[in-house]
Amino acid sequence: MQKKHKVLTAIDNTWGTPYFLKPIKLGFDMSIVSATKYYSGHSDVMGGSLAVNKKVFPKVKAAEKITGLRLGPDDAYLITRGLRTLDVRLDRHGENAKKVAEFLSKFKNIKLLYPYKKDSYNFRMWKKYYSGASGLMGLKIKCKNINSVRKFVNSLKLFGYGYSWGGFESLVLHQEYRETGNRKFLNLAKDEHLVRLHIGLEDPNDLINDLKKAVKFIK
Repeated sequence: MQKKHKVLTAIDNTWGTPYFLKPIKLGFDMSIVSATKYYSGHSDVMGGSLAVNKKVFPKVKAAEKITGLRLGPDDAYLITRGLRTLDVRLDRHGENAKKVAEFLSKFKNIKLLYPYKKDSYNFRMWKKYYSGASGLMGLKIKCKNINSVRKFVNSLKLFGYGYSWGGFESLVLHQEYRETGNRKFLNLAKDEHLVRLHIGLEDPNDLINDLKKAVKFIK
């Protein structure tokens, strides 16, 4: 369809990174990755990458000359440092996240937005295109009292509270908004709440024990 109408296609490949998904081989014209996250791996730098096919390269090159955007040498060094361990870290993120997902799947009031088993959210799509899964997942929590969800989040000891993700540490974020501008995330009922977890490189048993204590507050 995009070739017929000469539409250029782009994908945000930050969640999977080129280690788990290679969009250009699938036919995308551009693949965007936030290097701030898994590329860096240490939450200490901001940057991004753009991979393109031969057809798009001249257009990107022209835009690059006009804007003059450059990555600083220190930022480039930190991202290059992180790329050296990208495969090892992502394998561990995926292993830890699957164990956490299997634990959280036992709770009827929590729906996992993560491809950890055949009947999980978007599993078939993930299995078709990806070779692995990273550490980022969503929890759709069914709960009438929003304060109990906040208490669940705030009682976690091993999860930092933060908007970014992709570093070595585990993070949690209670996304209390339904949409931002024209961007809609999920259709949530009044008694449904979205919590985002990034599973880091800590011992998964410690993370599960932390979640086990906190999940008791969800009522």
